[in-house]
Amino acid sequence: MTTAAPAPRLWEVDVARTAAIVMMVVYHANYDVFFLAPSVDVDPFSGGWRVLQVATGSLFLFIVGLSLWISNARGRARGAGGWALYRRHARRAALVLAAALAVSLVTFIALGDQGYVRFGILHCIGVSMLLAPAFVRLGLWNLPIAAAAIVTGLWLQGERSGTSALLALGLRPEGQSLGVDYYPLLPWFGSVLIGLALGSALYPKGQRGRWGKRWPTATPALRRAGAPGRWALPIYLVHQPIVIPLVGLGLLAAGVSLDLGGFR
Repeated sequence: MTTAAPAPRLWEVDVARTAAIVMMVVYHANYDVFFLAPSVDVDPFSGGWRVLQVATGSLFLFIVGLSLWISNARGRARGAGGWALYRRHARRAALVLAAALAVSLVTFIALGDQGYVRFGILHCIGVSMLLAPAFVRLGLWNLPIAAAAIVTGLWLQGERSGTSALLALGLRPEGQSLGVDYYPLLPWFGSVLIGLALGSALYPKGQRGRWGKRWPTATPALRRAGAPGRWALPIYLVHQPIVIPLVGLGLLAAGVSLDLGGFR
């Protein structure tokens, strides 16, 4: 009995994920400067830096939807389906959610009740991975649903609630600071749905469609560029403990005094 060879990796997905990692590190370096050195005139919450944050989160979540479509289509091509296929997605989601809970715990210890990550990008990715399989068969119909999710989420940003129970959906609790790492399902699940929709158009059977015949093959340089994208989760977990000291050393070398209590 022969075993089918594993489907080749799509270098463009790995490279896109690497680009999102680079964007994340650049944004967080600026974020760290803001808190370590208040005397430096940077603002990670508005202007171009805010645009970078939104673009980074959107790209990560778009890739979640795109990757889930590709994985789902390849699984069906191998004869998997139903609960067996969903279990694969659920196992991956459980790994991401375990990392999300670890981030919440560490930031609670480090930053206290008002500063810890309640529902950050990892929480959003993990829950989205559990929800997205229900939308796979909708194909391009996910685009109008994504638009509705985004519009609803933007509207909810101006609303407040007396409870934290709906925090994951996007209804902010009154009087609580959620920090910069807050990615509620509304509007951010919309990016996942866009990834699903475009995945159905670009990778109809988990492989490149007809457009792929004109697409470059994976050169060694492209494979190297995509290599970090294969390790996005561990890179996310370890990058800030590395970036914060490097930013601090860079500030000290530039003669800037540090406020080590800034993160609290």
